[in-house]
Amino acid sequence: MSTLFVAYGEPGRETVLTVAAERAAAAGDALFVYHVQETPDESADEVRAEIERVLAATAPDVKVDIEIAVRAEHSEDTNVSRQKLVTDALLAEDREFAYAVMGDVERGSVDGFVHASLTEAVLATHAVPVLLVPV
Repeated sequence: MSTLFVAYGEPGRETVLTVAAERAAAAGDALFVYHVQETPDESADEVRAEIERVLAATAPDVKVDIEIAVRAEHSEDTNVSRQKLVTDALLAEDREFAYAVMGDVERGSVDGFVHASLTEAVLATHAVPVLLVPV
């Protein structure tokens, strides 16, 4: 059984998870769903419940491991980029992934220049193939 890495984040995160769960169910694979807290007031419990709800509706028999990176405090010392957190999780030596599933968000040229792309960071690792889900 292989494991698929799912980068669970906005926008379109439920669509990305649904596609990953359907593929995992069809292939007999497991899922590792990784989410980085997007705002200080985002609740890890609510995100976990959202993930579990999508999986129960899509592929209830798929084995899943959920990890939510919660940022306890935002400061210059602890403010690690989402790109770094996600790529570190993908490259962790204690796990091996068949491929990663993530959203493909269309950005304008100015937005793409100003904001670093999580997709580009994951692709730049060359660690695993990446399935991009249009969102």
